Amino acid sequence: MRIRSAIFNFLLGTVIAATFFSTAFSQCIDKQKIHWGGDYGNYDYSYLCPTYFFAYGGDTSRNWNTLNNNIDIQQAPTNALKFKAKVEKEIKEYAGESFFKNLKFYNVSVVYPERLKLFLDSGAQVSFKHYKAKYFYYYGFEPDTVTAYLIGVAVNSAGKIIYRSNIPSKQNYKAIDKSFTYCNLIDIAKKIQKNIEPIDEIKFDYDTKKKKFYWLISQAVVNSHEGINYLNQVKIDAADLKKVSTSKSQVMIVY
Repeated sequence: MRIRSAIFNFLLGTVIAATFFSTAFSQCIDKQKIHWGGDYGNYDYSYLCPTYFFAYGGDTSRNWNTLNNNIDIQQAPTNALKFKAKVEKEIKEYAGESFFKNLKFYNVSVVYPERLKLFLDSGAQVSFKHYKAKYFYYYGFEPDTVTAYLIGVAVNSAGKIIYRSNIPSKQNYKAIDKSFTYCNLIDIAKKIQKNIEPIDEIKFDYDTKKKKFYWLISQAVVNSHEGINYLNQVKIDAADLKKVSTSKSQVMIVY
């Protein structure tokens, strides 16, 4: 009876803790306002091509559809996995182990020119206008489980990397301060910019010039009018939350 009671209390405590976390999170900012930064950059390499996507945990059916749903990676061409290992080795060597351990593989797309008719017959919009890469690998550099900085790598049929999103070298990379919370980021932003609310979004992104990751907190447009509207922004260094700067941005509104 005591064991059963202890288990019940433990489970109850877990539920309460989870509920508290969810409530606390929602009190700070709607999860939908936390955006991903970066850009896969696949447009110039495989956009609209007759393509299949392969991922861990994808569909195991042998009847592939043309809807771009993930197919189990065990069905991917041998070279797709071979070149994946090459891509990740080069990323690790360039950016370092500390960066790589926060990198998550999402999927790889493989272009199948010989299946063009199948895609056309299904009604899919396909074209070879942007066909430069046989394989395109999709990754996310994740500071947590909510957001990420998107990273894409294009590889040709010979296994040569012909494009990779901007990432820091191991000499420039500084580990992300994982002590952050979204409430904490908002508090930091409010201290340096009192007029940051209402907040429109929080984005995790990478500054290619300063070679550092940062959090960008952007104000929503207040009292909007047609024409140029100005809003406040706060940038927080993701590796050192004490390094903060403010700026203004503008959006054009047309009624």
